Amino acid sequence: MRINLWKKEGILPLLLGVFALGAASYFLLFAPELRTIRELKAEIAVKDSEVGEALKLRAMVAASRAGEGAKWEQRLRLWNERVPTAPETERLLAEVGELAVRHNLKAFGLAPAVADPSTAPGAPPAEAERKGPAGIGGERMVESRYRVSFRSSYRDLAEFLDAMPKTRRLLTVRSVTVREKSDAMLATVEFSAWHRVIR
Repeated sequence: MRINLWKKEGILPLLLGVFALGAASYFLLFAPELRTIRELKAEIAVKDSEVGEALKLRAMVAASRAGEGAKWEQRLRLWNERVPTAPETERLLAEVGELAVRHNLKAFGLAPAVADPSTAPGAPPAEAERKGPAGIGGERMVESRYRVSFRSSYRDLAEFLDAMPKTRRLLTVRSVTVREKSDAMLATVEFSAWHRVIR
């Protein structure tokens, strides 16, 4: 009886019409928005994967920089310490004096090397400083020569000469002269110290 009442008064067709209208409006109004949302989600997923790859590459570059870059920075720091931008004579004298004490050298004397032996030791000639090859970034290397004289045994002399290239400053042994005396051996070592001149 009740079902017949709905059929007679048209409530069921009205409800079906409202449902059909709602479904049609959903597909007409919301379906494009839902499609856009799905497309945006897919684009975000692609961007996330790209960002993930970029972060991986960045981490690889950072690791490479920490490895290789640190090595080069260490080498540059060592170079700057071994070949300073100024003669730093006091530091050089202290380092060579420390070597002399460590290797038991007696009657130790250090003076600039002179080209002419008749020149006074307090006034080295211009030849004591010679220009070397060009360094990094157009820097010029300048060589200053020094002469060390001392008394020692052969073993102490050998240890002193072996330690000179291992100093903090870049030192190059140029010549070694040895004279025997009755009580000891007299040695003279001529060496070069280098510094950079920045233009």
